[in-house]
Amino acid sequence: MPRNITGRTGHTEAIIKCRVDSLHDKSVSWIRKRDLHILTVGTATYTSDKRFQVTESKDSREWTLHVKAPQARDSGIYECQVNTEPKMSMAFQLNIIEISPDAKAIISGPHDLHFKAGSAIILNCVVQQPSVKDIGPIYWYRGEHMITPFDADDDSVPQQQQEQQPSKPQSKQTEQSSISLEDSRKLETSLNEVLSVDLQKDFATRIAMESQLGDTLKSRLRISNAQTTDTGNYTCQPTTASSASVLVHVINDENPAAMQKSAGFALCGLDLKLRFSLCLLLVLQWTK
Repeated sequence: MPRNITGRTGHTEAIIKCRVDSLHDKSVSWIRKRDLHILTVGTATYTSDKRFQVTESKDSREWTLHVKAPQARDSGIYECQVNTEPKMSMAFQLNIIEISPDAKAIISGPHDLHFKAGSAIILNCVVQQPSVKDIGPIYWYRGEHMITPFDADDDSVPQQQQEQQPSKPQSKQTEQSSISLEDSRKLETSLNEVLSVDLQKDFATRIAMESQLGDTLKSRLRISNAQTTDTGNYTCQPTTASSASVLVHVINDENPAAMQKSAGFALCGLDLKLRFSLCLLLVLQWTK
């Protein structure tokens, strides 16, 4: 069964990674199954469409197909092949979602948000799109991993459901191959992989998400009892619109400077008033 990769129009590129163990003197090719067109052999490109390129890792174990400026017509099955006997191959289903140039997500507030440990992290995302009814669901990510609320009936650590939900742009996570060809999931690390299983479950139990559809589609992510381990990049990813991201900082300090920014502006205004008042008093005193 092909591994699912999701891309979107308007993005710089769609990426498909294929990992090959013990390549030795063999070569890796990328084939577009729709017309059986050989796109690349090794690092050489055999198509007039310059949007297709391949890169090789230093250890020759990872071969990445790049589709620049992806378009809806690029959707289809792409196969990574090794010229062994018998042939070894791995298939990928590339799904390019067409996005209107005007369709975009907006997370309210500044790009950097600061929260006190123990408080609630609340992120509000609004998606504006000409045809709201075709907008599809919104997904939230922390780093490269989809945020999934804890299911009390499921004792396992929350995982991404790749075949049902779209991957985050530039995130290509699929199942491991049972043959010598593997995808790049082993090479990817994330905050979720660093945290212990208990911390992952704790994070999931503190998550609440809700959506509201009206003239716009709104989604709210709430993380209760914020912990310093919740610090990271959070992304609101609509199905058919451009994503938006914010950097969340959870701080133990009672009065972090970043949290006092608005108060600082208020104090500056107060300081100007005090200076004006002092000058006025001096003038009055001088004229006596």
